[in-house]
Amino acid sequence: MAAKSSKPNKPSAAHRKLAIFVGTWRANGTSYAAGQRADDAKASTTPWRSTESFEWLPGEFFLLHRWDATVGKQSFIGTEIFGYDEKAGGYFTRFFDNMGNHPEYRVTRKGRVWTFNEPNTRATVMFDRAGDRMELNWEWKNGRKWMPLCDIVAEKTK
Repeated sequence: MAAKSSKPNKPSAAHRKLAIFVGTWRANGTSYAAGQRADDAKASTTPWRSTESFEWLPGEFFLLHRWDATVGKQSFIGTEIFGYDEKAGGYFTRFFDNMGNHPEYRVTRKGRVWTFNEPNTRATVMFDRAGDRMELNWEWKNGRKWMPLCDIVAEKTK
């Protein structure tokens, strides 16, 4: 006899909200961190270009996010897993990149706005009404002050 699981048998409505991310995206923007100064957080700009993909893992409880970015001349590649924790009642992601970073984000959603938070970085992601364009604004913590990290616009490819 199999033990009963406390896990849901099928994805919940909260899981299905992650579907807005599904697809392939082309992103362009600006990174600021390389030459920031306390008196001018956007003193230095570096172009950002990336291809981002989001796909459901089997069962559609989790999303796999992969990106391949060029920031200036530097490669920035990574993988992230998105999910919804029924018990905690919230979204989360776990992020891994080619520079050794591996933060875990708590994620909240209000309408078309998703907010990602961890102690040293945070982001706001806003989708347009059609779900084909997202604006991403990332910040990093420099001591006690939050500073812009990058501003990116991604458009879903057809």
